[in-house]
Amino acid sequence: MADPKLLNTSLVNTMLSNDYELFHVKDLVIQEKTLYHYHDFYEIHCTLSGTANFYLDGKQYSLKPGSVIFINSLDLHRIVKQDSEVFERVYMFITPNFLRAHSSKYTNLERCFHPTGTTKSKIIQTDPEQIRSYLSQLEKPINKKDYGMDLIYTQQFINLLVYLNQLVMREENEIQPKEVLENSMIEELMVYVSENLDAPLTLEDVAKKFFVSKYYIARMFKKTTGFTFHNYVLKKRLLYAKQLLVTYKNSNEIYLQCGFKSYPHFLKSFKKEFGLTPKEYLKKHQNQEIIFFDHH
Repeated sequence: MADPKLLNTSLVNTMLSNDYELFHVKDLVIQEKTLYHYHDFYEIHCTLSGTANFYLDGKQYSLKPGSVIFINSLDLHRIVKQDSEVFERVYMFITPNFLRAHSSKYTNLERCFHPTGTTKSKIIQTDPEQIRSYLSQLEKPINKKDYGMDLIYTQQFINLLVYLNQLVMREENEIQPKEVLENSMIEELMVYVSENLDAPLTLEDVAKKFFVSKYYIARMFKKTTGFTFHNYVLKKRLLYAKQLLVTYKNSNEIYLQCGFKSYPHFLKSFKKEFGLTPKEYLKKHQNQEIIFFDHH
């Protein structure tokens, strides 16, 4: 792994644990390359300088220094565009197991991702210099072979997580999505898909719903999201299936709820997307194994 140096794109921690990674990024956002993506783990994204637009869970937000995004596993998201010459940010990938293992009876480190008891990605606003202060402790070069340094580093990371959770608990820090969205019809369509995954969701159906031609939807959807409409619907169905599998523990009980007409089609699509059968995925999840899929 790379040493923790401040580069245009640099790994901050040296992977003392397989449970979290930190990156400090200053590179230019190229809109054509920032496609919608998701993770099997949590992400926290902190803006340190500059401004940008960010898509999260069907809405767009304006980011500025001090904006902190808490992204739940499996939520589609992307940086839509960079508005300033420099867009400096830090993003962190964290497994749920790490947060649970370091939580206590009185301090739930997952609370920032479940502020009201339900799963919800959200964005808050804070002082960017406070974020830099915590990060300065994490960006200092360390030798993990030195006695105690791995524990000290992890504790510094936990200190940052405690601070961020405290911010989420103060509801006045939450920022609201933009009122005027770019490609608003496509954004509305993405929300409609998320709320109707058990419906057929053909191009013909949604074209009638939104009073436009199916060819217009197909062209604009691909241009805006990087997905064909069919592939986006399929991906959303499969992500929803993973959530339902954890609850119901049986793929036979959930494939219809996700909009699949046949069980064989569901099995084939699931294996192709995730590289695992539903049964294999459940086993890994129950054994708390770390599952990393391509996410960029």
